[in-house]
Amino acid sequence: MMKIKCKRNILIGGKAHEVGDIVEVAENVGFDLVNTGKVEVVEDKVGITDRAIGLTKKSAASLVKRNTKKNAK
Repeated sequence: MMKIKCKRNILIGGKAHEVGDIVEVAENVGFDLVNTGKVEVVEDKVGITDRAIGLTKKSAASLVKRNTKKNAK
């Protein structure tokens, strides 16, 4: 389910919605309406998080360098 905001008057699932209404619809219906330009996404369900916050050199994995010239004969 995703929340969308209507940019213009529109029928969704047989119900009339006016400009500015926020409606919760199935993802496939929401993506179709967003692609047509009739609505915009209000809230992103996935959300992007920065996993690198708080990462220090001590807590990070050590860097492994590969020396291929020494191993080649």
